[in-house]
Amino acid sequence: KKSLQKTYLAQAAATGRVNVSPLHRVTSVSPAAAGGYTVVIDQIDTTGATLVTKTVRADRVFFAAGSVGTSKLLTRLKATGALPSLNEHIGKGWGDNGNVMCGRANHMWDPTGKLQSSMPTAGIDNWNAGGAFAEVAPLPTGIETYASFYLSITRTPRRAEFSWNPATGKVDLSWDRAWKQTSIDMAKSIFDKINSKEGTIYRTDLFGAYKIWGDHLTYHPLGGAVLGRATDNYGRLHGHPGLYAIDGSLIPGNTS
Repeated sequence: KKSLQKTYLAQAAATGRVNVSPLHRVTSVSPAAAGGYTVVIDQIDTTGATLVTKTVRADRVFFAAGSVGTSKLLTRLKATGALPSLNEHIGKGWGDNGNVMCGRANHMWDPTGKLQSSMPTAGIDNWNAGGAFAEVAPLPTGIETYASFYLSITRTPRRAEFSWNPATGKVDLSWDRAWKQTSIDMAKSIFDKINSKEGTIYRTDLFGAYKIWGDHLTYHPLGGAVLGRATDNYGRLHGHPGLYAIDGSLIPGNTS
């Protein structure tokens, strides 16, 4: 498998200019007295326990902790005064890319096959008719499941916001699962037709007892430091020169 360690990280390390440090977690970024930024890092073990705390100074800091990680960190740093000049768009514009999952029950004479790929290899385009695109998602369990599995991407207007909760000392997300109904309706525009044509039904055992839709997850978390709002058009965070967002937090909640 061409994992990240064998591709991009290996190429970066080969330049001799990059140190890759597994099991390190950034806890603070703040302006340094001598210029640039002071970055506080916890070295952790596989249980998450802190082994040692380190401090480094950097002229530039690139946030690439993923949409959720970057958004939570920036929201906390702004609210607690570590990076007070970050603008009002930090933590906003977060969405799930309209993701919702479902499965169809295959006929006994039409098995899926126990050997499947580990990534989607086909898709169903229904943007114009129903506002959804569905990936034909593998279910590589190694056994016959008689299930066809799908991940839908839908055009949903719903956006959530990360906010600092001083009472708990944590960052909260204002997501409401009820918002998924829009995505479910759009996905149904595909799979109701397929079931009708093929004489099949929805699986109700993949996401809980008697539950058709996987509405509790997203494959594609997006937003929180949206390009052109929290940043300029190059991903440079407003208010603190030398800070960049370079991950899915830049995308405004939905790719459609």
